[in-house]
Amino acid sequence: MKNFKKILFILICILIAFIGGMFFMNKQTEPEITSTLIQNRIEQASDLVTTKYHYTKVGKFENSLNLNGWSIPLTNKYFILTFEGEIQLGTDLSKANVEINDSTIHVTVDKPAVISNSIDESSIEVYDETKNIFNPISVSDYKAFALEQKDKALSEAKEKGLMKTAQENTKKSIKEIVSIIPDTDEYTIEVTFKE
Repeated sequence: MKNFKKILFILICILIAFIGGMFFMNKQTEPEITSTLIQNRIEQASDLVTTKYHYTKVGKFENSLNLNGWSIPLTNKYFILTFEGEIQLGTDLSKANVEINDSTIHVTVDKPAVISNSIDESSIEVYDETKNIFNPISVSDYKAFALEQKDKALSEAKEKGLMKTAQENTKKSIKEIVSIIPDTDEYTIEVTFKE
């Protein structure tokens, strides 16, 4: 009977040591939520593209030679151009600032900016093009007109609330990045933009 009690006592001690060790190991392996940990995870996303805006444009180019402010007759040139393009907006997350106060994670990032505004060259079609021998259409006419149309498309997109949409998408994306980190579900995530 004494041996049985000794064996039982030893088994209970081993079991307590094993359970204590497992508990201690779990505590050691759980990542501690720090602003540095969150900032590193956010920075891994680098340039975050949050919004894409597709557009289709039709524009007319018209030009004639001038002399002292007067349009010279028979030198008028014009063409109509259609094309598709895409504007991408995003945020540079390498400049993000992270602070943790109580149960709130505050992430501050730059406002979304235009990362690219490009025309799909395969979509370009030219209509109603003049063949003026006194003032021929050149490649530079097409390039200058396309740049002008890209800027116009960006202005129109901004008027339609593109920047506000980009900010909302940026907040959502950053919250998703942070919420992937284990144990952050206990925190409220707030995203604000630098002025």
